[in-house]
Amino acid sequence: MLFDINIFDKRLDLLFKSSSRESLAKISIVLAVITSIFLVLIKLCAWLITDSISLQASLNDSCLDALSSFVAFHALKFSCIKYDKGHNFGHEKVEGIVALFQSLIVIYSGLAIFHESYAMFLNPKPVENTEVGIAVMLISCVAVYQLIYFQKYVAKKTECMIVKGDSLHYLSDFVMNLCVIASLVLSKFFTYVDVVCGLTVGSFVLYNACLIFRVALSDLMDETLPENEQDGIRKKISAVPGVKFIKILRTRSAGMKKYVESRIAVDANITMKEASVITKNVEAKINEMFENVDVIVKAELSE
Repeated sequence: MLFDINIFDKRLDLLFKSSSRESLAKISIVLAVITSIFLVLIKLCAWLITDSISLQASLNDSCLDALSSFVAFHALKFSCIKYDKGHNFGHEKVEGIVALFQSLIVIYSGLAIFHESYAMFLNPKPVENTEVGIAVMLISCVAVYQLIYFQKYVAKKTECMIVKGDSLHYLSDFVMNLCVIASLVLSKFFTYVDVVCGLTVGSFVLYNACLIFRVALSDLMDETLPENEQDGIRKKISAVPGVKFIKILRTRSAGMKKYVESRIAVDANITMKEASVITKNVEAKINEMFENVDVIVKAELSE
């Protein structure tokens, strides 16, 4: 193979091999804040020059992205704080709350785009200086693509909900940039192409808002881990010598942390010390599966 498609992931692995999950997630959010501010500045200049409704929609979305990334950065710092007297289970749930906030921001962005598109439909205006707009949007596409690639890498490594939500923001921004470019190129030939592109982008933005909302809701409602992960946990537990069967298995996630609670049946004739060894072996096996997990295993005697 002439080109390894995973070469960038491998280089990132080498670059961040000593970084913790929390620090890697923070780096991603800081990069998002810097990128969003850069995008707002260049899109503002381009919109003032071109007066394009699609470019204005993209500018509005980038402004909301900047706000969302700024909030996400501070929320991530708070979620990494360990448990304290008032929060015995830590602060990981803040990730779900922020993801919910992000979804509301994206919904507002989508509705604003629809409103601007409708206003343009009623009173269409020609797009001016399209060359400037196209150049700016191409620069935006490059900047956003690099950010999305890094965020996808971080999300895969950390499973951080805030990073995943932020990544969806910028994915919609990338698609929006492509639509704006199409609008600027075709606006000289079709009067309402700017409106059509605006409606297309608005629909995509609202779709992404639903995805973010779904992810946040699953975290806040303590939804169980995916079935494949639960099956893996069951296999690990059942493979430990001394475990007769699994009586109860409860799982959930909170931000980057997973929680696993299980009650296992052991032989009634063994001693409490032997039962304790079995539970510790089960906990060790589950800890091998996940980098950040809280495991509680109890053994119950069974005939």
